[in-house]
Amino acid sequence: MRRWGIRKKVLVVTLIPTLLTTLMLGMFFTYSWVNNIESLLRDRGESLSRQLAAASEYGLFTANRSLLSNLSNALLEEQDVRSITFFDSDGARLLHTGPGSSEAVTSESLVSDNAIRIPREDSTRFVTPVSLQELMIETMLDPDARELGAEPRPPLGWVAVEMSHVRTEKETYKALLISLLLVLAGVVLSLVVALRLSRAFTDPVFELNEAVAKLKEGKLDTRVFTQAGPEFEQLESGLNAMAEELSKAQAEMQQNIDQATEDLRETLETIEIQNIELDFARKEALEASRIKSEFLANMSHEIRTPLNGIIGFTELLLKSPLPRQQRDHLSTIRKSSEILLTIINDILDFSKIEAGKLILDRVPFQLRDIVEEVMVMLAPAAHAKNLDLVPLVYNDVPDNIMGDPLRVKQVITNLVNNAIKFTQTGEVVLRASLEEDSEDSNRVTLRLSISDSGVGLSRAQQQSLFNAFSQADASTARQYGGTGLGLAISKRLVEEMGGKIGLDSELGKGSTFWFTLTSELSTSAESVAPRDGLQGERVIYLEQQTTTGLAVEHLLREWGITVDRVASPGALQEQIEEAQKRQAGYALAIIGITRHLLNSSQYCAMFRTLEIERDCRTLLLTPTLETHDTPLSGLASGHLTKPICRGAFYDELLLLVHGISSGGHLALDFDHRTTSLAATDVPRVLAVDDNDANLKLVMTLLKDCQIDAEGASSGFEALSKARKKPFDLVFMDLQMPGMDGVETTARLRDLDQSPHRTAVIALTAHALADEQDRLFQQGFDGYMPKPISSSQLTSIIREYTGYESVPASHNEQIRVPEIRDTRRAMRPSTRKMEQDCVSIRESIQLAAGKTDLAEELFSMLLEQVHNDQSQVAEFWRRGDLDGLLECVHKLHGATRYCGVPELRAAANRLETALKCAAPDIEHHKEQLLAAMERLQNWSEQTDWQRLFRAQSQPTETS
Repeated sequence: MRRWGIRKKVLVVTLIPTLLTTLMLGMFFTYSWVNNIESLLRDRGESLSRQLAAASEYGLFTANRSLLSNLSNALLEEQDVRSITFFDSDGARLLHTGPGSSEAVTSESLVSDNAIRIPREDSTRFVTPVSLQELMIETMLDPDARELGAEPRPPLGWVAVEMSHVRTEKETYKALLISLLLVLAGVVLSLVVALRLSRAFTDPVFELNEAVAKLKEGKLDTRVFTQAGPEFEQLESGLNAMAEELSKAQAEMQQNIDQATEDLRETLETIEIQNIELDFARKEALEASRIKSEFLANMSHEIRTPLNGIIGFTELLLKSPLPRQQRDHLSTIRKSSEILLTIINDILDFSKIEAGKLILDRVPFQLRDIVEEVMVMLAPAAHAKNLDLVPLVYNDVPDNIMGDPLRVKQVITNLVNNAIKFTQTGEVVLRASLEEDSEDSNRVTLRLSISDSGVGLSRAQQQSLFNAFSQADASTARQYGGTGLGLAISKRLVEEMGGKIGLDSELGKGSTFWFTLTSELSTSAESVAPRDGLQGERVIYLEQQTTTGLAVEHLLREWGITVDRVASPGALQEQIEEAQKRQAGYALAIIGITRHLLNSSQYCAMFRTLEIERDCRTLLLTPTLETHDTPLSGLASGHLTKPICRGAFYDELLLLVHGISSGGHLALDFDHRTTSLAATDVPRVLAVDDNDANLKLVMTLLKDCQIDAEGASSGFEALSKARKKPFDLVFMDLQMPGMDGVETTARLRDLDQSPHRTAVIALTAHALADEQDRLFQQGFDGYMPKPISSSQLTSIIREYTGYESVPASHNEQIRVPEIRDTRRAMRPSTRKMEQDCVSIRESIQLAAGKTDLAEELFSMLLEQVHNDQSQVAEFWRRGDLDGLLECVHKLHGATRYCGVPELRAAANRLETALKCAAPDIEHHKEQLLAAMERLQNWSEQTDWQRLFRAQSQPTETS
């Protein structure tokens, strides 16, 4: 209804009330008229039937048909009377006058004494009983007769008058027709009035609407005059005024448009000139960018080429025996060269990112291995400043994820290295946690944060910290060096990997750098064997550095080990002694110390007590040392450097607790590797480089790998040698005068004869993106960037020739402090309280108070124990129980004259078991061997001669 027009609404408002009123009046009039007609017919029929019943009383009483016929004929003259029928008292038809029949009146209908009406389709029959009236005078005078006469008497008969419906129906139709005509007349009249009114209202509206449409089309000279009333006159005047104002505004706007068009034309000409200038500037910028990229590539080559020789020959010199001062100078040269190489790598990485040529790998890797590699690599720098470097990776962090491990390692290294660089005291802690679970069960978001206890950063420094070539302050570059690109590169790398990076810092309270890493879980990673071999074991732990202690304790509990922490060496010894008294000693004592405690006499005494007197294995945790030859490392059963690596730590625990090796540690077996050399033919190698220093370095490294290689200083010389004999591997420099490395490689491919194919490895100082893919397309098999290291060279030789090379320097000097030979035998800790290993006082008492004799007897016992230890093992291996009994009997006898309670008791138990053929002979044998080993260790670690002489001093004084 909202969308109806004005005319339709006027018609509806006018017609609907009139139409409803007319219909209601017509229906009421018609209904009243029809009812009146029917009422008149009914009243007339009843009146006529009563009159005829009174008139026919005598005729029925006398059965005078003639009289009844005259009555009926006279009544038939009445309007609407169709037929008359007389019935006797028995209900039988006596006389019928008129059309039709009386079959419709049955005897059942004549029973009633009252008049009845019987309707039919085209007529209505009125039946009235005829009764005999008592009008005699004697009955009127005699009351008794009147009472008897008042008694009901059966009717003499019945009179039936049939009234026709023909005239009634005509009247009804007439009433309906008149009503319909009246309704139509009212509707037509209302329609005419409504149309007149609607036209008088809508025509001015249409004229106004047409005028508005013309104005909309831009015909601003349109004016409207409807002459429809005061309301429309106001609307007309407003519309005409608006049209006049619009006309004026249009004229003014057209003038402004003309002026703006002229100004725009001039501006477009200026912009066109600027676009031409910008196009020239863009071409110049692209050319400058290309020149910059070429300059970076050339500078990379020009700087890396001499660095290759400096670093390479420095490493070769460091492997040779040199005085300490010269070795320090060479170390300084190597560190300076590595710093310069780091700066070059940062600049090249930044240029890759800025050029949009950084390509990220997507391979499965283990996050914990990456973290451990970074911690081990940076540990010497942190420990040199007495910093506590700790990795904390929580249990819910998945290990096998997808991503670029090299770039993740680069970001972690940058952040940890910065934290170490700007922290003077305290600690640097790396935490890895699970930030949130994605709806996809195969995706996780990790958060890695590096916290330090340094000086912190102000808000102004934080705002510019991630900008390129920016550092905390101007003195930073002078004091610590660097380009200020580390954080900028880390930020761009993290963003490329879909994460975020930031920091939380407060001046004077340290800083926390963090970044997030969203990655998918890897399903193709190799499964790691479960480390469940130490579940249920108990260890005691003493640590001077709180955060390191928390990390180690967290790792031990993850493996199912019960850890008891102590705060001092005295508490450690006391708790171990109490545990052994309860026959529930610890499997291992882990002791972590700092640099200033390495030569502590208190700790040396504690290690002797635990290892010798308590027979409890100890594991020493120290910062990174230049050498492992420290007093404490010689006393402890095991020694690891901080931060702890999971694999090495677990293997060392397994060895110390159970005396077995898991094979997880790296063991150097030069005999085996020497055998493999003989089994593989030495490959024919050709090195090509136009720089004499680099060529000499490659040749020296190859000779160090026991490969007699040939060298060439140009592409022509390399082709000449390749035509004389085929080579298995060629190291090819790319940039050479005359014939470069790409052309030389293409000609070498022409010389290849099936099935032999020469493997060509590119040697280049370029490190730009897509370099490796382009080299593969140009026919190279591999890629080795400068500066060259011996490990890279060895790896490539093994990959492309299968030759297991061993640098000759391995036979001269090997400094691998982290590698331990885990194949040694190790006896687990004693879990219960044992007797004293040696008692000097008892030895002197058994020698009748003679100190010299006691010392001599103890020396003889030591020699005997040294020989008997191997004999006991040999007798047991051969199953010679008689020989074993004789050997143990002699040993038991010797212990009776010396103060060795533990060895004496063990020998006594084994001798008794052998004589009685007890089932636990092997157990007693192991106890005897353990006691013999403890006695030997005690004698090696203790100045027992001084102890004997010290006991003799009071006697001589007295």
